[in-house]
Amino acid sequence: MCAIKQRGELLVKAAVITEPNELKIQEFDKPKVANDALLIKIKACGVCGTDVHIFRGHQKTTPFPLIPGHEFSGVVEKLGQKANESLVVRDGELAEGDAVTVVPGLPCGRCYYCRNMPHYQNLCTSRLVYGGSRTCKNPPHLYGGFAEYIYIEPRSWVYKLPKGMPFEVGALAEPMAVATRALERAFMPGMPFAGKGFGIGATVLVQGAGPIGLLAVAAAKVAGAGKVIVIDRVDQRLRMAKRMGADEVVDMREFKTPQERIKRALELTHGVGADVVIECAGVPAALPEGIEMTRRAGKYVEVGHFTDPGGVEIHPHMICFKDIDLLGSWVYPLTQFREALAVLNSGKFPFAELFTHRFKIADALKAIEASEKGECIKALITP
Repeated sequence: MCAIKQRGELLVKAAVITEPNELKIQEFDKPKVANDALLIKIKACGVCGTDVHIFRGHQKTTPFPLIPGHEFSGVVEKLGQKANESLVVRDGELAEGDAVTVVPGLPCGRCYYCRNMPHYQNLCTSRLVYGGSRTCKNPPHLYGGFAEYIYIEPRSWVYKLPKGMPFEVGALAEPMAVATRALERAFMPGMPFAGKGFGIGATVLVQGAGPIGLLAVAAAKVAGAGKVIVIDRVDQRLRMAKRMGADEVVDMREFKTPQERIKRALELTHGVGADVVIECAGVPAALPEGIEMTRRAGKYVEVGHFTDPGGVEIHPHMICFKDIDLLGSWVYPLTQFREALAVLNSGKFPFAELFTHRFKIADALKAIEASEKGECIKALITP
């Protein structure tokens, strides 16, 4: 609930990163909603690794102070009279009381990629991101999901949640968009009947069973993968990988060296390697190891390095010899939430169980620290 000012006005509680390594709980005036805008009452907001990087100051362009949180869902609290005209709303018009989620990134429409490659909205060089690049310094302040409310401005893409979808599952739309887009990178160019690209029955190997890796496992199974293999070293992640549809798990504590893991991956793929390998670990050393696990004419998708932890040596000959496609995956297009929500609404996997730790806004710092230390699979903040 919002606090009440003595003068009768509402205050909204939010967790604010004021500078690197400094988080404070602050209160802001509940904003009046413009005719072309939207106010959402937050019901659930996931904690992403990016939130940890922002808190630690790894994102050098972050405009502090900032309310983090870009993986959120909630209820339409107040709808401007012309908001249905100014927003991009999927699945019909919005009404107050609707359960929704929002694509946090919004392309600028002016940079080179927006003007010349509009199908690559994800490459916009000046994306505005709720919870990532919008400061809370100026009114209406509420531009992040670690708050009781979030203010949504014109041109934003709003998706209604499927009927009956829990809010915590709706908050997974953003990371699932990352995961499904990474998988779809292996679709094209592709001729599955000729062994090129992802197709029904394909073998997919996922390096790293963090949230994105686990969601990629589920997406692959929903898309028709024949066998999914997951590599990690954490018990709860390996167990969850099975819950998300993994057919085989490779425990790095048992297979301790790259050579042992590569050998095991080959054993599980008839000696040839996986059709598709998706790197979700965010560890540079995973890349050359994963290339070795990819079969000839297969596809290797790199999605785990949103920030730069450094480099690693690779052998170009192996890329050439294997005739593989080495693909990067950066964020997703605005339409990706459609696929993400479809997978989340498939009813096949217990997605809500990914949130192993839950926190109130007042404990947002504990949520970030639990995520950073790997104590949880995924942390959830609920007002």
